[in-house]
Amino acid sequence: METSEEFYKKCVKRLLTPYESLRTDDSHIELVFDDERMRYMAVWVGWQKHRRIHQCAVHIDICDGNVVIKWNDTEDMPDEELAEMGIPKSRIRSEII
Repeated sequence: METSEEFYKKCVKRLLTPYESLRTDDSHIELVFDDERMRYMAVWVGWQKHRRIHQCAVHIDICDGNVVIKWNDTEDMPDEELAEMGIPKSRIRSEII
């Protein structure tokens, strides 16, 4: 039987995977999925002339039975999307100020 943590992991990965197709002439998104520590990120990487691009677009952790949105530098609403996937709103937290 699938645990809630396993379900949350699947939902977070499904949420972040489409970001991987985003790219500009200078950069692209790389996904970082750490199932052991339950940390998930979409990160812009690349070069703009001689300047390195390395910027977090979205960072989500799963801890203490909750999905915690640590960072969201997009126009998307990951909390709403995760709730639509079936994660209870009471289990979705945001640490974004």
